[in-house]
Amino acid sequence: MTSLLLVSILLAARARAVLGATPACESATASPLALPITDVQVLPSVGDSFMRGIPARIGTPPQDIVVLPWAELNNTYIYDELSDCDPSIIFTELICQVRRGGYFIETDSSTFAKTSDLISAGGATQEITTTGTELGVKRLISTSLSGMESLALAPAKALTLPIGIPRMRWDNGYTILSPLGLGSNSTYLNALVQAGQIPSRVWSIFWGRMWTDTGAMDGQVVLGGYDEEKVIGANYTQPLDYSETTGCWTGMKVTVSGLFVNFRNGTDVDVLPKNSAIPTCIVPHRQLLLEAPSSIVDNVEAAMGMSNIGVSFGLHWSARNFNESFFDGDVTFQLTNGLQVRVPNSQFLTPNVEIVGNGSRIVDTSIRQLLMNGVGEQPATLGRYFFTAAYLMVNHETQSFTMWQANPSTSSNLVAVSESDCPDRGGGGDRPNNGNPNSGPGAAGADPEPESKPSIGAIAGGVVGGVAALIAVVVAYVFFIRRRNANKNGYSTDPQVVAVETDDDPSKKYQYQYLSNGVVPAGLHEVQGSDIYNHQGQGRPAELDAAPYRS
Repeated sequence: MTSLLLVSILLAARARAVLGATPACESATASPLALPITDVQVLPSVGDSFMRGIPARIGTPPQDIVVLPWAELNNTYIYDELSDCDPSIIFTELICQVRRGGYFIETDSSTFAKTSDLISAGGATQEITTTGTELGVKRLISTSLSGMESLALAPAKALTLPIGIPRMRWDNGYTILSPLGLGSNSTYLNALVQAGQIPSRVWSIFWGRMWTDTGAMDGQVVLGGYDEEKVIGANYTQPLDYSETTGCWTGMKVTVSGLFVNFRNGTDVDVLPKNSAIPTCIVPHRQLLLEAPSSIVDNVEAAMGMSNIGVSFGLHWSARNFNESFFDGDVTFQLTNGLQVRVPNSQFLTPNVEIVGNGSRIVDTSIRQLLMNGVGEQPATLGRYFFTAAYLMVNHETQSFTMWQANPSTSSNLVAVSESDCPDRGGGGDRPNNGNPNSGPGAAGADPEPESKPSIGAIAGGVVGGVAALIAVVVAYVFFIRRRNANKNGYSTDPQVVAVETDDDPSKKYQYQYLSNGVVPAGLHEVQGSDIYNHQGQGRPAELDAAPYRS
């Protein structure tokens, strides 16, 4: 009986270890991986046929391509020689090949295994189709040529995954490179976790600095964590919400409450109308800094004292072109979640960059491009150039996203984020304060099909259930023996009750301040279109209210 009590105590201790918050972090053995965002030569025969993205190798023997991280796509899609570029934007086949980051010739690969469709290959069963996403996404799974193929993004090891090869013009041509899906049910992230290459379905991005002679640097995508050397100060965390009410297909909705033009003499001019704000969707792959109501972009242009000569059809498609009187200051974005980001001049007023007829990339410094574009009823977006000055982490384990001010540094110190959302080391900016995932707003865009590999949470649940059942049997047996002995000896005794503290209520660790639906701060109104979100809680991260967004 003594041995049974000892077993009970040991099992109780094991249950507490499984349920506790700290050991889950310690159990993560894999390290994060940093993928470079850099200039890649696409055509071996054309020395300056560069595209900026993540270098990748696909097939056997390996073929070199360039991919672009997409926050909302679950599957990965690779272009081949039948890629359909928009001829009104991309004028020749050679330009198309370079802008697509090279073609995958599946007939030249001995490892490409064609399947009847992407789902039968093991792909995600659906993509996000929230209003505002590319129109072709709704048919992307059903119309793509599909199969299994080996894909390697160094330093990650090669994996065999389901891929789609688009057979329709779905992305309007200006987002260009083959999309690496990093969405809520990303087949690539799932495969890396299952292979033990990364600790969790978490990814982070910093775009680096481009088109400048001083301070230019490569960017990076970190898988399984973030780079603490590239963040500064407080972090701001919100739930991912893919629901239709947000009007944000990436799940990352913020509100811009201030847009300041910063002059060199120290003067700052807010170009937003008084008491107004812009509900905005974060889309890290978009080609510009800001897409917003045309009146706002007009205000920016006027405040800078410039007059555009038309729009770009180059790599910064739809940016406004200027050929004289270039503004030399910066711009600052103030978000209602508390984050303030100052974007340097070189990252929003860039040279004209395009791919010309022979496949070369040219940089024309006689023209400057304001990386902003006016939109009508479409959602406003913050694109890749916002993340030359801000840093983003997306955590699909907790269905949340976190932003910091970026530290543009070539130094790197990767921090793993485990499935229980605990960074493993200290340093850098403040740690992510992620929210309780529950079954709330982030679940709206998730694939309903279960993953082929149980999550750590599911495994832990099974272990805990088994441990609890075994403890119950042991306690019942001890009670029976003691009761029987007591009856034999003429006295009775009550069984001892041992309480096992689990402390597994996520609300004790992470809380959000949810705001009332439809509450608008006094005197504050929305700019041209969507309902503004009220935000309080300046002392800690808080979720923006999910009011309707019209698109």
